[in-house]
Amino acid sequence: MKNFLAMAAAAVVIAVGFVDASAHAQTKAVEAAPVPPRELDPAKRVAPQPSPEPALRQASEPAPAAVAQPAPAAMPRHSGPSWEEHDRGGFFLGVQGGRGWVYDSVGQDALAISAGYRWQAGSASLLGIELSAGRLDSTTDDGRPYNKVEYKGIGFNGRFNFGAASPVYALVRTGYFDADEKGYGSADGGYVGLGLGADFTRNFNMSLVYTNYVYFNELYWSEGTLYYDASRSDTLMLGAAVRF
Repeated sequence: MKNFLAMAAAAVVIAVGFVDASAHAQTKAVEAAPVPPRELDPAKRVAPQPSPEPALRQASEPAPAAVAQPAPAAMPRHSGPSWEEHDRGGFFLGVQGGRGWVYDSVGQDALAISAGYRWQAGSASLLGIELSAGRLDSTTDDGRPYNKVEYKGIGFNGRFNFGAASPVYALVRTGYFDADEKGYGSADGGYVGLGLGADFTRNFNMSLVYTNYVYFNELYWSEGTLYYDASRSDTLMLGAAVRF
């Protein structure tokens, strides 16, 4: 009996010890086995990054100063034609040719010259005086002769450009004239002309001018009444002029 109790007690002690060892084993953390180091695949190796020192050095160095470009030289102003100048006044000399009509529907070849001086009057106007002289050549019409006529005049001459920078201008002329028809007689009166012209260079221009001449065949007073017999002649002339 004593042997049986001793054996039972030993079995209990062994069981308790086994249970305690199992519990201690369950509460202890399981440690993973260390992984031996492995060498990287040569194909997957990362290339070493370049040292940032050169970039830092470039950033720290001052930027080269910009080379100043020389300013373009001022272009000399082109010497423009006369209508762009501030002062266009001066002497002028012109010659004109065309047709004249002293008698109804009878045309005569006409030739004239003119000279004068014009002053600048505003940005687009020239005002001055002129002297002129001309002739209408003799002709025949239906077998009837018409004599040569010579005339001369003095008056006003004005040019008005269509804008300060425009070469095109209108021309106005008016004044006094006297004429002499060979073998017939003489007459005097007034004239007025209108024309259109253009400057081609500083010193050269051309114009087309129509002029109407009015004169009196008879002009007198009688008993407080003015009696007169007025006639008119016309010329249409294409002219060229130079300016000094």
